[in-house]
Formats: sequence, C-alpha cells, structure tokens
Amino acid sequence: MFNKESQLLCTFTNSDSYENEIESLANFYTVDGGRIYILQNVDSQDEIFLTFNALKSNEKYYPKTISVHRKRDFNVLYSINALNELVKLENNGVFSATFNIPWDHYRNSIITTKDGKLKITPTKLVKIFRL
Repeated sequence: MFNKESQLLCTFTNSDSYENEIESLANFYTVDGGRIYILQNVDSQDEIFLTFNALKSNEKYYPKTISVHRKRDFNVLYSINALNELVKLENNGVFSATFNIPWDHYRNSIITTKDGKLKITPTKLVKIFRL
C-alpha cells in the first residue's frame, strides 16, 4: 500500500541512460514502495519513461520529471494540462470539467503536452525495477 503523502512522477529518459537515471532518482527521492516502472514508447523504442511514487519531501523535481496521474483500469498516465487538452479534443474543442473521457481509446499510453500541444504516446511495460 502506498503512502498518502506520495505523488506519482514520471521521468523522461532514453534506453542508453535509464539505468543511471534510476540510480540518481533513488538518491534524489524516497521511492514509496521501492519500485520504479520502466515503460517504453512503442513507436520510438529509444524513449523510456520511469514512473514511481515518491514521498513528498522535495520541493524541486528531478530534471525531466513531471507529476502525473493514473487511470488504473486502462494503464493511462497523464498530466493535468494534458487532461484539459484531451477533454477539449474529445468534446469538440470545448472544455468541460464534467466531460467523461473514453479512457479505453487511450489504453497503455502516456498523455502529456509539449509546446501546448497534446502528445499521446503508446507504451509497454519493459520491467519493474525494485530498489
């Protein structure tokens, strides 16, 4: 069971450096549950996402790391900014806090924004690293 004082984070890296990043993350954060999930971009296999729950002790984020949320039933990770953009995309350009997203369309993906544009990245779990 995870601590309520933890937050889900995602660090963006690549296949050549993700192992070093894991070591650095473990030194920077207290990883709740001791697990880091290693996800790979299905379309660009060099792109790696490290997701983990960190105890809220640091005011700063590790480089290339963002706070994300998870829709567990569909294995979707998303940022709040991306969620807002996704609502607009699915709701004919109109933002609505009550709009229900069809999460099954985004199964096994990370949804973020880059330069204000929505980015939907299909992912697969490579492995779970235990600290």
